[in-house]
Amino acid sequence: MNELKLEKYLQRIHYSGTYDASLDTLKKIHQRHPKHIPFENIDPYTGTVPSLNTEDVFQKLVVHGRGGYCYEQNLLLSEVLKYIGFHVQLQLGRVVWKREENSTAAKTHLFLTVDFEGQKYLVDCGFGTATLTAPLVLNDEKAQQTPNGLFKISRKEQDYLLWTLREEWFPVYRFALDHVETADLEIANWYLATFPGSGFKKSLVLSKVDENARYTYTDHVLNIRSNEGLKESVSIDSDLQLFEIIKNTFGLRGNAIDLLKKKLNE
Repeated sequence: MNELKLEKYLQRIHYSGTYDASLDTLKKIHQRHPKHIPFENIDPYTGTVPSLNTEDVFQKLVVHGRGGYCYEQNLLLSEVLKYIGFHVQLQLGRVVWKREENSTAAKTHLFLTVDFEGQKYLVDCGFGTATLTAPLVLNDEKAQQTPNGLFKISRKEQDYLLWTLREEWFPVYRFALDHVETADLEIANWYLATFPGSGFKKSLVLSKVDENARYTYTDHVLNIRSNEGLKESVSIDSDLQLFEIIKNTFGLRGNAIDLLKKKLNE
């Protein structure tokens, strides 16, 4: 990361004004990033293992106007925050979304923790339909308000569990604050992108969140859940409809549509 790249990133997320290593800056970046850089798994879905090289990630998500999944999203965010002056650590979680909280799960989700003024925060712009839009205080079990709903973090000894409120509390992922090596990310990334049973290999997933709602596409349906809890489901019945929401709802550019056209024509 350098000053020119940071400027391009801030333009990508529509961030204007001054910035410094402050909680206000962290909050502003955290809300804008998932609005303007959508979650998407087009590469693994179409047969490509996403590169975790930081330059490749920057080119894809910032320069070429694509999105990415957790490894790409949070690696980019990590580089940005470290350059600004934050103390950032990579962490891996066990995804239990839409399952029981104690379900068996591998460490496949990348998120971040940020230490600031004696407090540790959970930071995550890469969980698709349950992506955070604000940092969460880690060691506080009370419900925490974000621009897009309530979250909480429970703790049992050294293990943490992130929850989100959707009519009732649902578990998102479990984690412990363990050291993460680059090799851990490479293995998890390869597994999610190549294992035949991986959801990211079998199904196209698109997601973004703005100040009004969460938008998620999967299984030929676009779901829109407003901040008030209202839900609208729109059937996407043709490739042309899919390409339209890719451009207009999710704002993806670059080779996103070309890759999908090739996949759909196989």
